[in-house]
Amino acid sequence: MPEKCKGSKLKVAIYRCSRCFETVEIFSDEKKASCTHCGATILITTANKCMEWCALAGSCMAKTVKKQAKRSRKKT
Repeated sequence: MPEKCKGSKLKVAIYRCSRCFETVEIFSDEKKASCTHCGATILITTANKCMEWCALAGSCMAKTVKKQAKRSRKKT
């Protein structure tokens, strides 16, 4: 759920990077942000917003991360 930034009218929302699944904070006046972990560009229009409203999003994302890790290990 977006939170208000103290001292301004901006809101901060937490998104998940689609590449490495780290959390990324994006302010309401931004249209995109870079993941501080892997450098991927996260666009608000394509960001994973289920984390904002779904109670099961954390476990769902964990399953997705495990699947991606298995796939990347097989490639190497």
